[in-house]
Amino acid sequence: MSNNAELVSNSNDWNKWIEEAISKKLIKYYEYNQFYNIQEIGSGGFGKVCRANWKNSHKRYAIKSFFNINDAIVKALVHEIQLQRENTCSDGQICIFLIR
Repeated sequence: MSNNAELVSNSNDWNKWIEEAISKKLIKYYEYNQFYNIQEIGSGGFGKVCRANWKNSHKRYAIKSFFNINDAIVKALVHEIQLQRENTCSDGQICIFLIR
C-alpha cells in the first residue's frame, strides 16, 4: 500500500487502497448497524457528520457519511486517513474508522 496519496490516480485505485488498509488492519471497519444513539451534528457540501455510540462501548464516535462518493471525496478521505495514521490513537485523540 502506498503511503503517498499522489500515487493513487482514480477511484478504483482509491478503493483498492482503502480495502488493503482494512485487510491489513490499518483501518478499523464497522457496519452502520453496530452503532446506536446516532445524532446528526453537522453537514456540508460533501455529506454529514453524526455522533453515535458503538454497541460494545459507551464511548461516542463521529461518523462521516457522504452524499455522493467521487474521486475528490475519496482522495480527501484517503488523505485524512494518512494524516491520522501519523498519530497514535489514544484517549483524547481523533481516530478514523470506516463504517458502512
